[in-house]
Order: sequence, then structure tokens, then C-alpha cells
Amino acid sequence: MAKKNNVTLKLSHALYNQNCVEIAVEEFSKMAEIAISKQGKYTEVLIVDDDEKSISLEFANYALFLTIQLNDF
Repeated sequence: MAKKNNVTLKLSHALYNQNCVEIAVEEFSKMAEIAISKQGKYTEVLIVDDDEKSISLEFANYALFLTIQLNDF
């Protein structure tokens, strides 16, 4: 049985658009259990997956990519 990875990301609202984080949650929920909560200036994202290496960094990169596209940097 694979070991579960539990990773909590703390994403700053100054860098990550909330709608983009929610889109990333929709996409990545196909691969992992994901829960989000707003904590002041941050969104905390709990990712629980079965992979040997957690997908948490890929999640953060995707959410940031969506934010950059939205802001047309």
C-alpha cells in the first residue's frame, strides 16, 4: 500500500489569484485529495496524494501560471 503524502501550501494572495487557485484545485482533484481554506493574506492548500513524490509543487506552479496568464504579464 502506497504511503500518503500530506503537504500544506501557504499561497500569498499577493502572488496567487484566488480564482486561479480554485481552477487548479478542480484540475488537480483528479489526482489528489485537495482542501483549501483562506487564512488572512494566504490561501492554505492541503494536498493528500499517493504518489512517491507529492504533486504539490506542480500544483503551485500551475496556479501561478494561471495567475500570470490572467494578469497578462
